[in-house]
Amino acid sequence: MVISGTVREFILADIFNLLMQQRVTGRLAIVDGKLEGGVVFKDGLIVGADCGGDNLQTKLYNFLVNIKKIPVDMLNPLFNASSNNLNALATTLVERGFVSSNELKNFAESCVEDISCSLLAWSRGTYRFNPLRSIATIACGAASISVENIIMEGMRRTDEWARMQEYIKGEMIFVPKTAGGAPAEFDVVAAPEEYVLSLLNGSNTVKSITAFCCLCEYRVYESLSILLQTQRIAALHNKYAQPIQAALKRKEAEEASMGKTFFGSVISAGVAVAFVLFFLFCKTSLLPKLGGEGGAESAGVTDAARAAALLYQAVNGEPARNPAVLKNAGLLTNRDF
Repeated sequence: MVISGTVREFILADIFNLLMQQRVTGRLAIVDGKLEGGVVFKDGLIVGADCGGDNLQTKLYNFLVNIKKIPVDMLNPLFNASSNNLNALATTLVERGFVSSNELKNFAESCVEDISCSLLAWSRGTYRFNPLRSIATIACGAASISVENIIMEGMRRTDEWARMQEYIKGEMIFVPKTAGGAPAEFDVVAAPEEYVLSLLNGSNTVKSITAFCCLCEYRVYESLSILLQTQRIAALHNKYAQPIQAALKRKEAEEASMGKTFFGSVISAGVAVAFVLFFLFCKTSLLPKLGGEGGAESAGVTDAARAAALLYQAVNGEPARNPAVLKNAGLLTNRDF
């Protein structure tokens, strides 16, 4: 059974329902300009999904590297050998002990749910369902979600997604408001906000976090929303965020031109760590000096001093020794003292 049409004629929720009722097996391809996504069905159940850079294979790789701490030189051969067979890849990863069957199932279903719900929100484009006898190469065999659950969750997320995008933008930078950050261990499926918190180092934008982390875009925004509501993070003002990003890009360009790929990665990691350490220094040492002994004055300059310290570190590669250095660099004014 081949089904095709435009999203404006029939919303994707209706197409999902039809495929569920027919208990079909195959892939529903959805195209909107240069962006293409797809949902994989098996006997009417959703078992896989992909949309641009959001796909289970990429997110699973990031999960194993960032959460399970598996060395990339052990993973790369496996992912390259099974690049065209997702089910074989998943089986190998479980057999090697890199991930348990339960972990794989929970992570795969969370990822497939996120991507499927995001596709449901499309209001334009074309779709085409192609029946397949076997979907082993495009589904890992661990995820299995009912269409009803996807549609209900997708409807719930529609308004929430629009609301979050009003105050969370892709180029924004967030920093932790308190020392300590995320716990050493966390469940990325049950508590994704703790994972996202661990990625906030004073230089990563929302867009870059989404690109390299193991969560889909919606989960990143949802996690940031939770952290904002619980007042665990704060947004770095554009006045300071943009120069930091510009400085980091210049540094990356210089390192790339010198051919120091590996060494550049070490430097970047060092800068990220320095951001966090200097943030703590500002909070415990620098800010009290700026504000004097009065608590009210100290609270008023916290954001300015913190941002100035981060910017100085990004541009010069070393922390400022005292508040006067930040003032001489033009990053603080007399009003900030």
